[in-house]
Amino acid sequence: MSDKTQGGAACEYEGKDFGANYTDSCCIDGYLWDLDSCDEPGGPLLAGGDLPCPKCNALEYLEQAKEEAESCASGSVAGSGGGFAYTGESIWLAAVRKAESLNPDGAAAALQKLGVVETLVPGDGPDGCTVHRYIYYGEGETNE
Repeated sequence: MSDKTQGGAACEYEGKDFGANYTDSCCIDGYLWDLDSCDEPGGPLLAGGDLPCPKCNALEYLEQAKEEAESCASGSVAGSGGGFAYTGESIWLAAVRKAESLNPDGAAAALQKLGVVETLVPGDGPDGCTVHRYIYYGEGETNE
């Protein structure tokens, strides 16, 4: 278990990655830790370490988003603000936007390495899903 107070390497990324509407995550050694998981001010962080950082670990971050986007057609999350609905495609596109905004070069290299991403959305296909394919090469992407 990493400990923020013991000087773990960090890229200085902080974000809203654990469900709060305020900054609740920080990067330590390329993975996100929950800032709300500390028992005492300045104490060790007790939860996190399994989510790749979208800034300094863009490839693993996008690999994880790809896996989720290719296995999830749709869902919803209830919240105090009324919640929201999502599809595999919206998961993927949000992850790409985030990685590109934080680390354009790293995201571009990761997308090129991933090559093809087949996101799921509700539709007329098998199991009630349709595939939207994103092909990444060179400087851009295409959507089929």
